[in-house]
Amino acid sequence: MSIKNKRVLITGGAGFVGSNFVYKFLELGNKIYVFEKEGVNLWRIQNIKNQITIYHPNLLDYKEAKEIIKKIKPDIVLHFATYGAYQKFQQDINLTIDINLNGTINLINACKEVGVECFIQTGTSSEYGIKEKPMKETDPISPDNFYAVTKGATTMYCQMMAQKFNFPVVIMRLFAVYGPFEDKERLIPTIIRAYLNKVPPKLSNPKSVRDFIFIDDIVNSYILAIKHIKKVKGEIFNIGYGKQYNIDEVVRVVKKLTTSKVNPIYGSTKPSQTEPKKWVANISKAKKILNWTPKYSLESGIKKNIEWLRENLNLYG
Repeated sequence: MSIKNKRVLITGGAGFVGSNFVYKFLELGNKIYVFEKEGVNLWRIQNIKNQITIYHPNLLDYKEAKEIIKKIKPDIVLHFATYGAYQKFQQDINLTIDINLNGTINLINACKEVGVECFIQTGTSSEYGIKEKPMKETDPISPDNFYAVTKGATTMYCQMMAQKFNFPVVIMRLFAVYGPFEDKERLIPTIIRAYLNKVPPKLSNPKSVRDFIFIDDIVNSYILAIKHIKKVKGEIFNIGYGKQYNIDEVVRVVKKLTTSKVNPIYGSTKPSQTEPKKWVANISKAKKILNWTPKYSLESGIKKNIEWLRENLNLYG
């Protein structure tokens, strides 16, 4: 399937991950439609606001959602709208269920009724829960927070829609994404901004681990999934780097690339969630079926991120 000259609907298009897709798919020559909640800060997409169409639907209102989708007639739907991913700030259980599960079900049902060529559901590595070895798509899910529970339920709904109704959906299970436009409170922007401002970053535990994956690699994985949607319909793909790093290793990379002498202050913030000893993706399925391999190492991804942040520090106040 081609990804040019398409009508592309991106939910959560003003968020970190979604906005990167808005820029990329606009650059590829597509007509872009964004779903965002009313009153959301559009700072990430301010520069291109006049080149895209933004709607503020209530996805809990099926009739309203369907009417707008009917009007747009999207070929491709990329679903990023979510609540609860930032456990430190987003802890409303009802909102978590409404946005991640009920809203997504309405969106999928409306898209099925109107007809789309491809729907990509964005999942999360949190669906797996704590594992003692690299996480595989065939592993049973064992979420340990409400956010992950709702994302896991949505994954199952997507698979059912693919199997029972031949709905062209694929689930991309993302690991620790970083890159341009990430929220300033998140780990990597916190470290980079501190070093660029020559102040010590305040961090929690130096041994906390994640499988960090640069946003450009995420975008490439989705493009491949769209191109092969007929073959991969109903599948789940882990999208990570395939190697875990602890916070101290990330700090050392940033310190080296910014040639800073400043040391971090560990233990000055509390972890926002349970910290496992193992958090890494087995990405063999995406490599084999999508022919996707991450191009950015931790160092090359952080280098590109530092360059972008140097030029855009004003966006972060």
